[in-house]
Amino acid sequence: MSPPFDRELHARYFLKNLRELPAPYASQDTQRVVLAFFCIHGLALLGELERVNKRQIIDWVYSLQVPPDCRDGSLNAGDCGFRGGTSMGNVFGCPPAQYESEVYDSSNIASTFAALCILRTLGDDLSRVNKVAIASSLKHLQNKKTGCFSSANAGSEEDMRFVYCACAISYILDDWSGIDLAAMVRYINSCLNYDGGIGLTTGAESHGGAVFVATAALFLSGRMMQLNCEQAELVRWLVFRQQGGFQGRCNKDPDSCYAFWNGATLDLLGKHSLVDVPSCKKFIYSCQFPFGGLCKYPDTVPDVMHSYLSLAWLSIASNSNANKESEEELPKLAPLDTKLQVPFFPKVSKK
Repeated sequence: MSPPFDRELHARYFLKNLRELPAPYASQDTQRVVLAFFCIHGLALLGELERVNKRQIIDWVYSLQVPPDCRDGSLNAGDCGFRGGTSMGNVFGCPPAQYESEVYDSSNIASTFAALCILRTLGDDLSRVNKVAIASSLKHLQNKKTGCFSSANAGSEEDMRFVYCACAISYILDDWSGIDLAAMVRYINSCLNYDGGIGLTTGAESHGGAVFVATAALFLSGRMMQLNCEQAELVRWLVFRQQGGFQGRCNKDPDSCYAFWNGATLDLLGKHSLVDVPSCKKFIYSCQFPFGGLCKYPDTVPDVMHSYLSLAWLSIASNSNANKESEEELPKLAPLDTKLQVPFFPKVSKK
């Protein structure tokens, strides 16, 4: 029998990791803002954000911003955005008016997405964000031939994850000038597979995470109707991934994070009612750790990503119309803006 959902234990887990990360995360220090993204939004889903020092976190996130070079903005035109962590780059918290760029002091597209979400979730109005510089930098990250995006201007891997990040950043900033949308759509269509799924790159195996980021990118950009496949094929591929919990690829074991990647895509497509919610809930609950957090599989150790994405799916399930009509008991969590993977941003009063 799966343990009951313990809201307080999970809140303590996120708070603990927000204050001090365990040793296994040392190698991920360059992605610290992404780890903070999972903790902060986990607390937001649980309704526990008042337990954090919002101003302190907002100031820390702004300290990671890479602004244009004060001498000549063209010197780092493709590097503006947010770094992944405090150990990266130039002088910590350098005032933008005094910032002088250095080699490899670059933003990361996933970190920029995470930073913007954190700021908005904590109630910041983004007034200190150099929106124009970030939108301009996106142009340098898009491959002119394929339409795909890389994670950093200094040279890095390219795949569908970064296409999504570019769209989410543009959506949050309400500025699409940094993306060649026609080329982006062509790239997404090039990743469609015979089985109805989508790969992270052209010719790659269909993958639940890739299906979500591709679909969400099209929803964010208002280009969903340009996907060159029948949505029924995509829905079929997603539904067939459920084995109690959801698997990410054919013939793989269920994994808690894919409840979100697959379930969220079905939610975007208006088909979450096809999910066997009781079976998926049972699997997610079995992944709870006795001291808080949720694991990838039952009887392993938790991590902040799987903990957050498990809660994110529970939010979708608990707030869906299909569940409201059923008798399935689910925890009350904040509603999720599915396409951005986070709770709906609070309204910010204009000064």
